[in-house]
Amino acid sequence: MARDRRLLPLAAAVNVGAVAVTLVLFVALAPLFPAPEAMAALQARLALAARLSLWPALVLFAMVCAVMAARGRSLAFNPIDDAESRGYRVAQRVLSNTVEQTLVFLPGLWALSVLLPVDGLGVPRLATALFVAGRLLFWAGYHVHPYLRAPGMAMTFTVNLVVLGWAVVLAL
Repeated sequence: MARDRRLLPLAAAVNVGAVAVTLVLFVALAPLFPAPEAMAALQARLALAARLSLWPALVLFAMVCAVMAARGRSLAFNPIDDAESRGYRVAQRVLSNTVEQTLVFLPGLWALSVLLPVDGLGVPRLATALFVAGRLLFWAGYHVHPYLRAPGMAMTFTVNLVVLGWAVVLAL
């Protein structure tokens, strides 16, 4: 427990660094994500949001598959009574957190896709790419060590904060 407390300043620094890197990526990569053409109509914007929603859904589906595979490897067929392996618990926690984060991200993504000016519609594409990257980083880091999930979590949090914050500002 004392060792964990000694690591708190390092964990805080890593989180702040991951937030800063994510914000820099938003600015630096924005020119690489131009607005798609012919996006003035609401139907086109909704179609864009639907297409972008596919990527977080694929990440979630991969995580569901990982939980199923981990359950099979650990022989924890009855999740109530059977012993669960560490790999199974990690897969389940990653999936649970990703469901939560995706439920925050998707409504913000849809709102941003509808509310942004046409020339800003590259932002939802960039946000989706960063969200997916953050979730994959979270997943990989968690499998190495629980502390290493922090950069992916901070990246996902930052993307959600930017998307929701921007959508709220536009909605007001």
